[in-house]
Amino acid sequence: MSAASAVTSAELGFGRLEPLAESFDAAVEAASSVAERDFRLAGAAVRLRSPHPDMLRRLCRAFAHLELADPAATPDLVVNLWDSGSGNPPPPLPHTGDEKAPGAFFYFSNDVLRAGFQLGTSGDARVLAVYQEAPTPALSVLEQEATRAWYWVADAARIPYWEEATPLVYLLDWWLRERDMYMLHAGAVGTAAGGVVLVGKSGSGKSTTSLSSLDSDLVYAGDDYVGVSLGEKPHVHSFYSSGKLMQNHVERLPFLLDALANPERLTVEKAVVYANERWPERVSPGFPLRAVIVPRVTPGLVEARLFPASPAEAFRALAPSTVFQMHTRGQDSLARARRLLETVPSYVLELGSDIGSIPRTIADLVESGGLPR
Repeated sequence: MSAASAVTSAELGFGRLEPLAESFDAAVEAASSVAERDFRLAGAAVRLRSPHPDMLRRLCRAFAHLELADPAATPDLVVNLWDSGSGNPPPPLPHTGDEKAPGAFFYFSNDVLRAGFQLGTSGDARVLAVYQEAPTPALSVLEQEATRAWYWVADAARIPYWEEATPLVYLLDWWLRERDMYMLHAGAVGTAAGGVVLVGKSGSGKSTTSLSSLDSDLVYAGDDYVGVSLGEKPHVHSFYSSGKLMQNHVERLPFLLDALANPERLTVEKAVVYANERWPERVSPGFPLRAVIVPRVTPGLVEARLFPASPAEAFRALAPSTVFQMHTRGQDSLARARRLLETVPSYVLELGSDIGSIPRTIADLVESGGLPR
């Protein structure tokens, strides 16, 4: 479906927010309890709560490095998590009909639910929502300009490994944009004084570069998604302590082998690491953003080396990946990427066989204040 098709709430069986709240409340009543955990995400207090302890544990693992020791008096955002695996009825769900796309994206406008696949949300949308049918039905809903969000899955035991490693990414991206931030599909490493984001398509060396920092003096803020504050002084915000690496690349970083979360499933899954569980001192909540780096594997090269890149070159590496990953906000993501690249310098980082030279080269860049543009 290339354009949105307007349908009424009644036609989809999913109208206002009350059915969501009622479904969650029914799950809490059936469980007779609800567990809560609070985190500091991008400077704000976010509370995740669920009547299902195992679901809460699985979806909080990647946020553990940001957990608050004491509950927030008034959280900035509360995300309600529940499933129907224990027999609870699901909330009303949109009908996707015979569409074959992997996910259906919806938004409210004037209390009418409009539906489309890979549809950007904008205008006066009151509620943002995404419904995905595979690999297990899941619904994410954020009430804009409010403090409530919901995440339901048919069966929490079937949440895919990549969702556990980077949970709630749509909700958090929508929420960040209300605060003039956004979720960038990128890695981020640096020092307390400043760092870089690493952008590029799969196979470019982004994950290898990010995760190599764990065996260095650099700090790690993420491998797959990070938050970025825009403005005169951009700042990187860590969300996930996880990192994912292609199975055949793990041997290039042998120090990761003992830290893999899924060593028995590497025939069907990427290798997953939760950095805070093995290297808590290396994981950072964020730092000032000094540069954008485009990694590039260079056959025959030994030591990593850095070259200035034009904003256009960096945009070609950053934009397709981020827009594809965050496709509910395509045009907005493009505009924000341009703003970012106009604010900080960009570089190409050529990667060679000496993995240890990668974090050293990045550290030299950060410590020197950057190469001439």
